[in-house]
Amino acid sequence: MAITVQSSPAPYSSMHDDLWFVSSSTNINQTTFKFVYDIYVSGALVNRVKVFPNPSAEGSYGVYNASPVVRSYVTNYFEPSGTSILVASNDKVKVDYTYSIGEEYVSGGATISNTNLASGALSAYNFYQPLFTDILSAKNNSPITLSTYYNNQLTSNFTDNWLTERDVDNINVEYGDKFYATYLKVSAGTYSFWTDVVNQAGTVTDTASGNITLTGQMNLFNLSAASINVWAGRTLISSTAYGYKCYLKLAGVSSRKLSITQKEYVKFRQYNLHFLNRLGGWDTMGFYLANKRSTQLNTTSYRKPSYRLTGTSMSNVDVYNRYNESSTKYVVQHTDKYHLTSDWVTEQDYDWLSQLVASPNVYMEVQGGYFPVTITTSNVDYKLVASDKLFNFEIDIEVSKYTNSQFR
Repeated sequence: MAITVQSSPAPYSSMHDDLWFVSSSTNINQTTFKFVYDIYVSGALVNRVKVFPNPSAEGSYGVYNASPVVRSYVTNYFEPSGTSILVASNDKVKVDYTYSIGEEYVSGGATISNTNLASGALSAYNFYQPLFTDILSAKNNSPITLSTYYNNQLTSNFTDNWLTERDVDNINVEYGDKFYATYLKVSAGTYSFWTDVVNQAGTVTDTASGNITLTGQMNLFNLSAASINVWAGRTLISSTAYGYKCYLKLAGVSSRKLSITQKEYVKFRQYNLHFLNRLGGWDTMGFYLANKRSTQLNTTSYRKPSYRLTGTSMSNVDVYNRYNESSTKYVVQHTDKYHLTSDWVTEQDYDWLSQLVASPNVYMEVQGGYFPVTITTSNVDYKLVASDKLFNFEIDIEVSKYTNSQFR
């Protein structure tokens, strides 16, 4: 007896795509033959499926899709903590799983079951591939083949680098605001974190660096000036500094540099949205211009007669000369909504912000608290500098936390 794995998911596969396994067996002609697929997560058997061979022109194979099982084990890993730059380091950007393939059939009236005749360990990552995107050509108009186009969208292209497709050369942050970015670490070795303070001409005026321990693949950084100053042990970035650049090095090789410019927005109240991007990393977008709030009130009421028996007579007023209600509201639910407007953004960032609209996990930061929000904007019209010149990004959100007036 022998099981052969004909094909299995590639490294860095998305858990949101199909994770197909195709296998063959030398016992395929046995009575009521079935392949037995087992999936283990954290050493525990979480799913067992018995599959009849799927006939094809080349032979009969066992075909199984592990994606629905594997992706059910992904969790919300926006877990900021502490006051320094590295606020979370774990492997929750992926689900590690083990598969084993066996067989079951009837021979001599007895059921023969042999599991784990072939096995392996794989990981599935929390990202998805869009059908079309303009991000890849925003800074390079050279034509590429379709296969290269799709390969460029894989998480594997962002290993040992910042897990984002934003315009890393144009990031605006107000002094005092938190700014989150995700670094995908896969290589072993000693990593060092670097910050270069720059003036308006781009000249480096101060630098700090130091080794940093990354225990997992998903590394959430808070690159606010305050957190960097805590890490540096001094006031490396002051409120009057023009900007700074953040990057990591491994064996002398540098990641992309996040070029952050400090701006002051005094006219409007600002809001930051922290969201899960399509690559599985967490990004921050600040909305610094005219942000407008509204409240939707949903009421539930019941009707009753306005005339009631008072003593020996019917009356529509009580002893305090208050008119009786004929409609009583007993639930009033408050839903807060915001229309947010960003500063001017680049064409690349406008494309990238479509991921905010599509994100299933978004938090609005208010007074240090993180409130879950639902994006109610349902359409993105992409902008072009050639035709639209300057543009902001506007979005409508609804706070996914409700309050009620007094119940009656």
